[in-house]
Amino acid sequence: MLVLAVLAGFGVGAIFNPGSSTTAADPTTNPAIDEQTTFKCVDGSSGWSTVAERGNAVSKTPMITWNSEEFGDNWTPQDRCHQVSERLTLAVTNNGGQLLGLDLTHGRVKQLTVICVVNSRQQTCRENNVLFTLSQKNAPTPRTTIARIIDFSQGQDVSPIDESGYPQYFTLKSWVDRHLPHSSGF
Repeated sequence: MLVLAVLAGFGVGAIFNPGSSTTAADPTTNPAIDEQTTFKCVDGSSGWSTVAERGNAVSKTPMITWNSEEFGDNWTPQDRCHQVSERLTLAVTNNGGQLLGLDLTHGRVKQLTVICVVNSRQQTCRENNVLFTLSQKNAPTPRTTIARIIDFSQGQDVSPIDESGYPQYFTLKSWVDRHLPHSSGF
């Protein structure tokens, strides 16, 4: 499958700064949060995959499949999968346990092409919101990479991409809503 080959090239850079001025929301003190969406790393038939989880519901379609060995022994597919899954979960927690208002986009941080998570207060990629660094193969076409994540999440074949405009945003909530039952809470 072409999409898996593209997604396999993702890598996590060491530029993510988990220390952030944003404080994590405590889901136990916020009655609006029933069950927070989290992201998990699983070893599946296509390799290591990042999937969404809410309560007992787990997405059957992986958000990202990690197969590239390009980043060496220090950033194995398993390591990248776990790191990105944790970063996505932290982004949701820091957003009050909500997916609403969180988007994926791309940019450059420390001269590397990255995919990052942004919200309405932070619309560009910075060290503290990087999810992963694109592989050399995917770095020249970050919009195509995001579009393929979108197409893959919708169960579509990779389609032609409109490369005009910058930046491109991919709503995390829409992906999770397609892959987890709506009755499991937000």
